[in-house]
Amino acid sequence: MKKGGIDYSLAQYLDDSKLSKYDDSEFIRVGDIVINSTGTGTLGRVGFIDSLVAKPIVPDSHVTIVRSNDEIASFYIFVLLKSLQPYLEKSGEGSTNQKELKPHTIQDIYVPIPPIEEQKKICEVVRNSFSLLKNIEGSIT
Repeated sequence: MKKGGIDYSLAQYLDDSKLSKYDDSEFIRVGDIVINSTGTGTLGRVGFIDSLVAKPIVPDSHVTIVRSNDEIASFYIFVLLKSLQPYLEKSGEGSTNQKELKPHTIQDIYVPIPPIEEQKKICEVVRNSFSLLKNIEGSIT
């Protein structure tokens, strides 16, 4: 996780024969929310998997995956967690050089869940806003 989003260039690839030891549920999926759970400077950063690279990805222990069910829009959960990123960044436990964001910190977050149609409307507004901001940033540089 970098400031601008997810950087796949830093991923390390396993030999294909080693991938078979992982259960399908352990692979990153479109719609997953990823949170850096270890490391000074990147702890608590939140990202959204909106597409996959060619090779399968199994996150390491430095990343926490949040996966919603069919009744909750995953992008809605991403927006909520992204809004809480400053809180997550400060919630690390442990020594100064290697703080960790414990799973219970994320599990204990209260998540208001409006009806799915309202979630979809919120997601649409946020996606449109992100797109608009990206266009504005592109026109400035």
